[in-house]
Amino acid sequence: MTRIYLLLLILVINCATPLDYFGNDIDLTQEKIYLTDLRDNGNDTYILVFKGKFNLHSDGDDAANRKINLDRYIKLIKKYYGFTENEILNEELIGYISPLYFVTVKFD
Repeated sequence: MTRIYLLLLILVINCATPLDYFGNDIDLTQEKIYLTDLRDNGNDTYILVFKGKFNLHSDGDDAANRKINLDRYIKLIKKYYGFTENEILNEELIGYISPLYFVTVKFD
C-alpha cells in the first residue's frame, strides 16, 4: 500500500509545473529557460543558474530565446535589488541530460 502512495507522490511531483527562483509558474512552451538559483559571489557579482529546454549545440533561435529570457530576469533582479547597471562577465552551458546555463553578472 505504501508503494502505491509513493508512486502517486512521485507522479504528482513530476507532473507539477516548474517554479522559477521568484516563485512564478513557468510555461516551458513559451519560456525556454527559467531562473532556479541566484548565488551571491560578493562585490555585487551574482551567478544566475538557469534550467529549461535548450540545446548545448543550439541554433540561432535557441540562443536568441535564451538572450530574451536572460535580459528579462536581469531587469527583474535590477528592479528588485535597486541596481541600475549590469555587465555579463561569463556565460557557460554545462551538462547533457539536464543542462544548466550559468551566467555571471556584475551589477552596479
